[in-house]
Amino acid sequence: MKQILTLLVLLIVITFIGLNSELFTLIWNSDLDSVIAILTENLLLTFIVTFVLMIIQNFFTVIPLILLLTINVTIFGFSFGYLWSWLTSVVASGIIFYAARHWFQALILRKMGNDWQESVMDHGFMYVFTGRIFPFIPTSLINLAAGVSSVTYKDFLIATALGNLIYFFFLSLIPYGLLSIEMNQYTLIVLGFLLLVFFLLFKRFKKKKNLTFLKKNR
Repeated sequence: MKQILTLLVLLIVITFIGLNSELFTLIWNSDLDSVIAILTENLLLTFIVTFVLMIIQNFFTVIPLILLLTINVTIFGFSFGYLWSWLTSVVASGIIFYAARHWFQALILRKMGNDWQESVMDHGFMYVFTGRIFPFIPTSLINLAAGVSSVTYKDFLIATALGNLIYFFFLSLIPYGLLSIEMNQYTLIVLGFLLLVFFLLFKRFKKKKNLTFLKKNR
């Protein structure tokens, strides 16, 4: 059932893009003024288009993430635009994760190197979380690699939700002029600090959980 739903979503996305090829051409050419002018007139279309764009971004990463967040925060305002971007990113990642696990597993495993496979499988949660807040690895590759690994759907979604919640906040500040692209190095320092704090808290929680489990099973 999940395989059929995943395939159905992908087919709907492809059909929608075909029916709105003119608008998606403007987006591809980064003509933000024209895109925002068209979408502002139809909020329902805006919700659908931005969600479809997020699915594309999570599958191919051919559309800059900053472009999607700029569209969202410009039309919806900072708070709702940021939250809508975050929510659609988590849902879109989940769709691609399932597509990779149920439809493209054999193909992806042939393309992935052994070192990469082992890295994803060994670190699971932290691999996905780190990949979300440090944009050195394309979003699509994280989704596909996690989809064909032993990472559970629950861990994948939690890591994605937490990582994107942090990273998207910084990206959403750029359209408002509160953060510039040139400040990426400072952004990464802050993100690195947040990652370190989160990692230490996660390790502490995991250690306590293991100790509790051992005490109960004595």
